Amino acid sequence: MRIIKGSLVVFLFYSLMVLVSTGLAQGNDTGTSSTAIDGGNTMKATKKKQAVHSHDKNREDSKRKKRKDDDKGSGDKDKDDDRGEKGKDRDKDDRGNDKDDGDRDDKCDDDKGSDKEDDEYDKDRDGYSRKGDCNDNDATVNPGAPEIPYNGKNDDCNTATPDDDLDSDGYAKVDDCDDKNSSVHPNAQELCDDVDNNCDGQIDEGLKTTFYEDADDDGYGNPQVTRKTCSKPEGYVANNTDCDDTNAAVNPGATEIKKNGIDDDCNASTLDDNTGVHLPPDPGTEGKKTLLGIDTDGDGVRDDIQRYIYLTYPDDKKLRLGLTYYAKEFQGVLEDANDREAAYEHANKMARHGECLFYLKGEESIDIRRALRATILNTRERSLAYITYSDNLGGRFIKGAPLMEWKHSCSFDVDNAGGDQ
Repeated sequence: MRIIKGSLVVFLFYSLMVLVSTGLAQGNDTGTSSTAIDGGNTMKATKKKQAVHSHDKNREDSKRKKRKDDDKGSGDKDKDDDRGEKGKDRDKDDRGNDKDDGDRDDKCDDDKGSDKEDDEYDKDRDGYSRKGDCNDNDATVNPGAPEIPYNGKNDDCNTATPDDDLDSDGYAKVDDCDDKNSSVHPNAQELCDDVDNNCDGQIDEGLKTTFYEDADDDGYGNPQVTRKTCSKPEGYVANNTDCDDTNAAVNPGATEIKKNGIDDDCNASTLDDNTGVHLPPDPGTEGKKTLLGIDTDGDGVRDDIQRYIYLTYPDDKKLRLGLTYYAKEFQGVLEDANDREAAYEHANKMARHGECLFYLKGEESIDIRRALRATILNTRERSLAYITYSDNLGGRFIKGAPLMEWKHSCSFDVDNAGGDQ
């Protein structure tokens, strides 16, 4: 027991010495007193010294950090200044929050004022603000501008004003052949009005009728004079069956009169006399357009001369035959007027036909031949040809037959020809 108690005393004494040594060592480091203190005061002092030591260490760290920041240069300083200013602004804003809240309505009013000024802005300087101008980028487009057709722009800012459909018929100019007439468009009905109503390139197609002139007003039209119209013109009829539009007594409805030399009913199958003579139609002015005229039946005598002979002497067949041969030879005179030898041959034959006519009608035949010659030379061209023919006979002698042989000068059988003499 004594040994145990002795050991315990030694242990406690040793422990006390260790604590005192530790306190003296710490006191030396911090410059404090090395006076011995009890266990509780020592612990408090130790904690206080640790706190002071930590504070000093933090101050040293702050100084080192400041020196490091100073080394970064003026660029970082400017950034810090900016951040500082922003911080000040935030502080200022924070302090003025209440004031800003109070001015919020005024700010909204300012925004409205800004929108109003934007509406009144006239970018293209055409006198119309953005609010009233449908295109403020184009000075030629505004409510006061005239609408220019077919330029693809709404010049007057009015959609009701058409740009490419001026007649408002629903068809643009590219499809409408008349953009100023609403009754003319591709879907319109074609009318008989000399207008291409349906834009198909044709005028009054299928609507016009051919009418024929009725100059003698007998109800029958001349097939050579026509008009194609929507309605019957004055002086025209719908038929073309008149064979002589200068004589109202001659038409398909007339009665054929025998031996008058006229095709009264315009029907060649109806005989005019017992001989069955059929006259060609009157060639009119068409028969005067050429030197030799028109000879539809190809008998060598012009149609107008054939009609003249028959209609002038309808009851004297022998005389008509004599004049027909004379007229046929005269046709050769005109045709060969420039051929001196041919002209001389025609002259001799003309002399024989003249002797025949003198045999049939005596001295009266002279006037008969003169009248026929005037009828044959009824144009300037034919008269000049006859003069040329006469000139080619200059110095030539035409031998005549004895009077007793004049009957034999006829080119037909006088005794069997029939008819009066």
